[in-house]
Amino acid sequence: MAVVVAALAGLGVAAWLLLRPPAGPLPPPGIPWPKTGEATMFLCKSDDQFKNCGEREATAEQRLTIERTLRGLPEVSAVRFESRVEALREFQKSLGLDSRLRYAFRESDMSESFRVKLKTTADFRRKVEDLPGVSNVFVYGTSFWADKTDVVVELCPLDPLERDKRCHARGAAGVSEKTALYKALRAVDGVDAIYLEDRGHAWKNASWRVYTKPPDTTKLPGYIPESFHLVLDAPDAADRVRRAVGELPGVNTVEDEPS
Repeated sequence: MAVVVAALAGLGVAAWLLLRPPAGPLPPPGIPWPKTGEATMFLCKSDDQFKNCGEREATAEQRLTIERTLRGLPEVSAVRFESRVEALREFQKSLGLDSRLRYAFRESDMSESFRVKLKTTADFRRKVEDLPGVSNVFVYGTSFWADKTDVVVELCPLDPLERDKRCHARGAAGVSEKTALYKALRAVDGVDAIYLEDRGHAWKNASWRVYTKPPDTTKLPGYIPESFHLVLDAPDAADRVRRAVGELPGVNTVEDEPS
């Protein structure tokens, strides 16, 4: 039995799911992938080298034309203008209070932008990227897990990135660590369903979110981890999850599910 378990351990999550009891973690639900997403359209600054800009700042007339165009597109569900002041505030917030870079940037370093919610990401970029006053456009797909689960427990990957400080020099989370983690999650009051996402599904989700297209499945990056995705039935259960499993071996991060 020990030999069989050791052999299956090397096969990763697929083998572990074969060993799990009926009450074990669920695989990702077999439902259609989301088509929705969001986009950020940055406007030209006076020193931008982008082809649409020519080192000229977007004019008030161009901003109005861009907004009217966006609101007239059938795939657009919401539009919000973000000023340089708001952009700087959000940038500083993303760096954290302890970052040395927090006050190294000024309002003039930021770009104005439009934040756009999309019903479908299909041809949006092509329709707007050449509008006068637009420097560049970034389109992101909605996470597969958005509005399905509440908390994601990311496990240590095979090849941790620099930011994955808890996972350096240890390798991917093993079968025994995942089993212990699952048991700990099941014991947390307020945790309902628990899904285990394998690396292939996670890579597909990451590629959709960043590039809005299917990934190259022949090249699965080592930094893509497995993750537990949790459905909570109590508003304060997320804090209990963090306290219960945040420091367990094999756990990289515990975060709110991205939208």
